[in-house]
Amino acid sequence: MHFTRLWAIRAGAAGQADAIFMNLGQIALSSAEVEADASCIPATRVAFKAAFGGALAERPEAIPAQAGQLFRFVHEMSIGDRVIYPRPFDRTLQWGEITGPYVFEAESGVEFSHRRSVRWTGRRSRDEFSQGSLYELGSLLAMFEVKSFASELWRKFEGASPGLEDVINVSEEDATAAVGRDISDTTRDFISKKIKAELKGFPFEPFIANLFKAMGYRARVTRKVKDDGIDLIAHRDELGIEPPILKIQVKVVEANIGADSVKAFYAMIHEREVGVFITTGGFSASALDFARTKANLRLINGIELVDLIQKYYDELDLNYRRMIPLRRVFVPDIPEAA
Repeated sequence: MHFTRLWAIRAGAAGQADAIFMNLGQIALSSAEVEADASCIPATRVAFKAAFGGALAERPEAIPAQAGQLFRFVHEMSIGDRVIYPRPFDRTLQWGEITGPYVFEAESGVEFSHRRSVRWTGRRSRDEFSQGSLYELGSLLAMFEVKSFASELWRKFEGASPGLEDVINVSEEDATAAVGRDISDTTRDFISKKIKAELKGFPFEPFIANLFKAMGYRARVTRKVKDDGIDLIAHRDELGIEPPILKIQVKVVEANIGADSVKAFYAMIHEREVGVFITTGGFSASALDFARTKANLRLINGIELVDLIQKYYDELDLNYRRMIPLRRVFVPDIPEAA
């Protein structure tokens, strides 16, 4: 009897296969070590390890994890299983259902040749999930079965978690490889959630002013009024008269900011000024297209904002560092699977 299982998969170390995932409706594993149809390999882990042995001869410690991932992709993943894809470009979790068997795409130059078709049925922001579930999804493995927080993910996307108590236990090899976690994603999620929980409304404006001060600007909040105007002014010189003067609007939102809002903001930006629109969410495609035509307009989404906070964290005021408590640590430098 088959029990529906939940798998997590990455689109490569830097999201190289995202277009395959989202545009072609397929999930894929890299074929860098095994550039052949893996269904022709005998269906045993020993045989899969042997297939990886030549390519990974100088890294024998990586063979069990790499071989185990491809073995499970070919022989354990089944039609009807669910899959979750932590998409790095928009900080979302994509939820889908496996709709086809394993296939090998043999076209020349295709890196991610091991594939299965998928039907994407759901999409949610990472901020909607517990830190524990995000930590589990931060495994360095390219593909693995979700266990500890599978029930939470099922409930979020489908409202129920069928038969999870009956799924097969994680193999010792996969469990060992999964010890390495993506600390970067965990930290980014923590910062994003803190901002949205602690800085809603007007408190976000002085925080951004402090961030710009950490970046070397002199920044001030304008006034507590409706936030469709200019929220902050920033400049480099002491008197605030040397161009460019930065006029900044900020919004704590989940949804994308549309082109109409961006155009209304830009209408208040004069020729020798620079408009900076900052949001904890994102921007629509039309808003981004409009910004590309304006040399003195900069859009900063939630992902870029977190990048800036991390980069200038040590220069933030103490009260903000206490609100977003971080510390620098050493972590294992484990090569990430493709």
